[in-house]
Amino acid sequence: MSNPLFNEAELYERIKNENITVKPDIWDLIYHKIGDDVSAINLLCQYYLANQEEMPIEEAKKVVTFVMDAAKIIDDITTVAKENFPFPELKEDIPLHPVIRELFTHYVNNDLNIINLAASVCIMDSEPVPLAHIQKILGYTRMIREFLDKLRQATFQE
Repeated sequence: MSNPLFNEAELYERIKNENITVKPDIWDLIYHKIGDDVSAINLLCQYYLANQEEMPIEEAKKVVTFVMDAAKIIDDITTVAKENFPFPELKEDIPLHPVIRELFTHYVNNDLNIINLAASVCIMDSEPVPLAHIQKILGYTRMIREFLDKLRQATFQE
């Protein structure tokens, strides 16, 4: 997982004290778009790890595609410009509070960048992804899911 923010405890305290929330529709978008991409990466990694096989380059390219798709959604939901928001039905729910944007972009973006790097290096070297990298990628997908669950618990609005 990304290095913890030095002020993470303060940020979560602000979320609690200021009642900073994220609307359920935005959480649905996050889990349906980013969550699906992270789950797909997770399943690919689990398959190759369970079979003790290196991940072929074509599968590593899929990982990179999933990362890019998730990163695009992160960019979309962390935007402050409503006119460029690609989900018109959710326009009123953005921009996200700056505390949420800071936590979200720090943890999820950084972890996705590391996953992308692990897969991309192997693709550029025309090498399959070794088991050690697969294990690391799997660890990062789990950390993303754990972070999303923690943030959702802290910000979910009924």
